[in-house]
Order: sequence, then C-alpha cells, then structure tokens
Amino acid sequence: MQSFALDTIFILISLSSLSIVVSSSKPLNPCNGDFLRIQAYKQMQNQTNTTQCKKLSSLQAQFAWNYHKTSHHQTQLNILIGTKLITNTGWLAWGINPDLPRMVGTRAIIAVKVPNQITPSVNTYNITKDIQLGCRLQPSGIDFMVQNTTVVDDKDVGFFYVFATLVLPQRYNVSSLNHVWQVGYCVDGLEPKMHEASLGNLDSKEVLNLETGDCQNIGQHRRHMRKVKSKLL
Repeated sequence: MQSFALDTIFILISLSSLSIVVSSSKPLNPCNGDFLRIQAYKQMQNQTNTTQCKKLSSLQAQFAWNYHKTSHHQTQLNILIGTKLITNTGWLAWGINPDLPRMVGTRAIIAVKVPNQITPSVNTYNITKDIQLGCRLQPSGIDFMVQNTTVVDDKDVGFFYVFATLVLPQRYNVSSLNHVWQVGYCVDGLEPKMHEASLGNLDSKEVLNLETGDCQNIGQHRRHMRKVKSKLL
C-alpha cells in the first residue's frame, strides 16, 4: 500500500512538471464564428492592422486587443471581450491584476444586464479579499484610466460584449499581463452576485503576452491535474 501511494505521488509530481513545461507557452488560438462579425471588432481591425484575437480557454469567451506605447511611457490598450450570455440577466467581467493571475487584486470592468434594460450598465471595480468573503461588490475607481467603454447585447450575432480603452502605467507588463475573465447569472439590481463554482469559472485566468499572443494558462494546468488525480484515486 505504501509503495502504491509513493508511486502515485511520483506520477502526480512528474505529470505536474511535464504539464508546466507543455503549457508554459501556448500559441494564439484564433477567434472564430460570430465573434468576427461584431461591429466593435471590425472597427478595431479598421483602425490598426495589429489587432489580435483569440478564443479564451473557458466560459465560451473570445478576446481581441491592440495596443501602443504613449509618449508618457504608458500603454494604451484597446480590449474587446465577449461571450454567449443568452440569458436575460447576467454579467460579464474582464480585468487585470498587477501582481498575480487571480481574481483577488484584479482591477475589473464589469457589464451587467437585467430584463427591460435597453443599455446594459458597465463600471470599474476593485476585487478585494472582502468581496471574496461575501461583502457587496460596488463600483469603484481603479489605478488606471478607462475610456470609450461600450457594452452591447448583440442579438444578431449572439454575443454580449464589452469594449474599452485602457491607459496602463508602467507597472503593468505587456509581455506578461495577468488577465482574468468571469461570467455570472445572478444580479441584485445592478450589483453582480457570486458566479458559479464550475471549473470554467474557477480557471478563467492566464498570463498573456500582448505582443505575441502566447500565454500561460493557469486553469488548464489545474484541470489536467484534477483529471489525473481523479483517475488515480
């Protein structure tokens, strides 16, 4: 029995190391389908030929971006994120974390839609540990400028999406940007409530190189290890 346990631990450690090597640099997985028909995406392409677009690893989300350096050594980043949020009520969040690829500490943009609301609302939020513990999530200022924010529930293409222009200070590294995304289906008025606890919701984070589109997908590595563990037990 002891030998089996040690063998299992060794296999898990070996697979963990292998998975980290394999998933350490994932190439761009291009956007496809109806997302490419979104008007905001077409406008991004028309404005600059450096726009990149990729399918994210969870929550049926797709993500497009372009950026350039400003004269003040900052980064102006245009982002577009969308998902198939077909319910009448729900919310879509995207944000970046200057420290780690995780939700706590993220500076987020969250769009909320409720029934009978012609234009969904969108605000910026600081995702703190108190929020994770159940405190109310309220709009707040964040440490970079957000401009040109647009949120659309596009029935024609079936995507709920957010476009925004960010002006990032130097502490945000464009070659290894910690970005997270999230989808929820419960709101209280215009306040986003807790999302589901599925693997897709828990693993919606990665470290992205904005220049190349390569990424480290933290969630994919964790999903792989969960599957291996469940088979061994």
